Amino acid sequence: MVKFTVKQKLQALNLLKEGYSSRSVAQMIGTGSHQLIDTWAAQYQHFGVKGLEIRHTSQNYHGQFKLQVLNWRKEHDETYQNTAIHFKIATPSLICTWQKRFDEGGLDALFTKRGRPPMNKLPKKPVKYTSSELSELERLRLENRQLHIENDYLKKVEALARRKDAQRKKNGPSSKS
Repeated sequence: MVKFTVKQKLQALNLLKEGYSSRSVAQMIGTGSHQLIDTWAAQYQHFGVKGLEIRHTSQNYHGQFKLQVLNWRKEHDETYQNTAIHFKIATPSLICTWQKRFDEGGLDALFTKRGRPPMNKLPKKPVKYTSSELSELERLRLENRQLHIENDYLKKVEALARRKDAQRKKNGPSSKS
C-alpha cells in the first residue's frame, strides 16, 4: 500500500476544491480508490490538517470499545467512514473488520486478542488405544522396522558395489590374455 504525505493529501484535496471528482483525483495521484480521497476530505473537514497526518494503527482496541463503536454505528445508521471520524479511528475498514467478526463469531470475537495464541504448556495426555487399534499399531511398527532393515541392507550392498568399482578403476583394466 502506498503511503501519502500530508502535502500530497493536501494537493489531492485542492484538486477536489477545483471541481474534480474524487475518482479523477484518485486516478491523477495514483491511488487505487476514490474512497480514500473521500476519507481524506472528511478527515480534513472534521480535524483540519491534523486529520491528514499519518497515524499508526497499531493501537490495540479493547472489546468493550469495539462493541461501543458498533452499537453507535447501528443506532445512528452511519457509514464506516463517519463512525471512524466520530471515534477518531484512523481507518474505517477496521470498523468493517470488527463488524464482520461480530457477525460471524458473536460477542466473543470482539474480545479475542490479536496475534498468535500462547502455546499450551500442559503436558500431553497419553493416548489410549483400543485393542484393534493397538494391534494395527503393532503391525505398522513391525512393518516400519522391517523397512528400516531392508533400507540398511540396500545401503550396505550399494556401498560394497561402489567400493568394488573404485578398486577396479584404481587397479586399471584387467590384463588377462
